[in-house]
Amino acid sequence: MDLLQASIVLGVVVGIVYALSGAGLVVIFRTSGYISFAQGDIAAVGLFVGLAAYKAGGGYGLTAVTVILVSTVLGGLVGGLITIPLERHGHLPAALSTIGVGLIIGGILNVTVGGDPRAFPEVSSAAAFDFAGVRLGWSDIVGMLASAAIFIGLGFFFRRSRIGIAMRAVNDNRFAGQILGVPDKRLKLVGWIVAGSLSGVLGLFVAPILSLSPVSVNTLLVFGFCAIVIGGFDSIFGALVAGVSIGVLSNLTSAYVDPNLVPTVLWAAMLLVLLIRPNGLFGRRRLVRV
Repeated sequence: MDLLQASIVLGVVVGIVYALSGAGLVVIFRTSGYISFAQGDIAAVGLFVGLAAYKAGGGYGLTAVTVILVSTVLGGLVGGLITIPLERHGHLPAALSTIGVGLIIGGILNVTVGGDPRAFPEVSSAAAFDFAGVRLGWSDIVGMLASAAIFIGLGFFFRRSRIGIAMRAVNDNRFAGQILGVPDKRLKLVGWIVAGSLSGVLGLFVAPILSLSPVSVNTLLVFGFCAIVIGGFDSIFGALVAGVSIGVLSNLTSAYVDPNLVPTVLWAAMLLVLLIRPNGLFGRRRLVRV
């Protein structure tokens, strides 16, 4: 029973991080209609700049602000200068360009800072309290509270704010939005900026656990991609539910079956959902008038 409780609790903690990694992908998909494969590399740039600020004498607060700010700016630059202009040739060239951007950023980081893992600071290494036989640290508590606030904010943003509703409308019917005077390119740029900031926040949670390297955040984005496929490409709530479910399923598989089977089980679950509900468990089915 203790092993079961520990697996579930730790699965929820890790799953929230998976969900957060998927949320940034959902934001871009909702506004542009494709996902970005460069989010991990964008976060890596912000993390390395933030680590430099920390080593220069800045505290954790300055480090966190630096990471999020750099990731936000870089996300906006990638979207505004590369991917959004390429959308005039279709979604596929724009999506493929994010792979190229990620490879270029990763190559530059490998040459300039190297590929060796580095320790990254965390909010606090002290234990907060024990829950169901699992000792949770303050970093875990802060991560869960911050993620909860982010998901609540994103839900309100897309459902209640004028900008969020307009961003959804741009992806649903671009031509109708243009007729109504909706600035689709600006709204898509906002989506990239928001996704960049989410990548920075994700990096702050991932780097202290996995250590900082040019590819450390990309490791988590694989689970984030799996989360949005299962939850739905256009559903923030689906990313949250699927991310937590993936975290729990991964821990239970590792504890009771075999850790080596975790990727197999996750991809099998993803394929099963695609066969039953191709749009994901919470994704919307697009209706086409004929």
